[in-house]
Amino acid sequence: MTETSAEKLRHHLSDLICVLRKRPRPTIEWGTKSEADRLGVEHRTRYWAHAWVRERMSRLPLHKLAVLDAGSGTSNPLLDWYRPKVKYAHLLDLSPSCKGENWELINCDLEKRLPFPDGSVDVVTSVSSIEHLSASGQLLFMSEAQRLLKRKGHLIMTLSYVCGLTPDVVALIARDPVFEATGCSLKAKVNLRQMFDRAPLLADGVHADYFPGFAGFSDEWLLNQPDIIFDYVGSYGNVRCLPEVDALRLPWAEIAIHLTKER
Repeated sequence: MTETSAEKLRHHLSDLICVLRKRPRPTIEWGTKSEADRLGVEHRTRYWAHAWVRERMSRLPLHKLAVLDAGSGTSNPLLDWYRPKVKYAHLLDLSPSCKGENWELINCDLEKRLPFPDGSVDVVTSVSSIEHLSASGQLLFMSEAQRLLKRKGHLIMTLSYVCGLTPDVVALIARDPVFEATGCSLKAKVNLRQMFDRAPLLADGVHADYFPGFAGFSDEWLLNQPDIIFDYVGSYGNVRCLPEVDALRLPWAEIAIHLTKER
């Protein structure tokens, strides 16, 4: 990917503003094979996503921090690593509610306002979950992350971008019962520009060229990037999708985001 002179200038000015405001530089990255190699994981989207978020979280004093994990599940490599380290973990999932010594799992609908007061957590995280919400749900998540984070709090997350997600494809996936049963429905394309617009205290002035909703991005551009890791929507293990869904072989790639609430 080659930047134009105007793009380089814009990114330089953005970095300068961050320095003058003493604000950490926002990070938006595609999941790549070279990054997977650096992190020591296989070239698979989920392995990369868990490793990327773990590395970012490991830079923080987790024992002092309250974490909110949207779409946490009940066990995965990231969750099992950070849960014993944090001050408290609020885990939001569709699983039955339960509690532990320093954590609680809340059966929660991410399409609705979250049941927490403003400025109540230090870190909001989510790994490859928000893409399963409706378009309005994706936007709501960003505004809720901004609302719930304390000043200088961190949004550290990944989400999947699925190529070829046309209205007809969305309708086909909606007819496949396995997606709803596994909590992996796909209802809308991800649009980072619209998401960032809903969280100005997190993403004010962020330029994410070559990402969904921003300049330079298209499915065609993405599919022609040899370093990006792709997986494919369809049957896996004992989970069997409709043959029509498997035949589409829709590729997806992961986007990583680390933003800090300015005030």
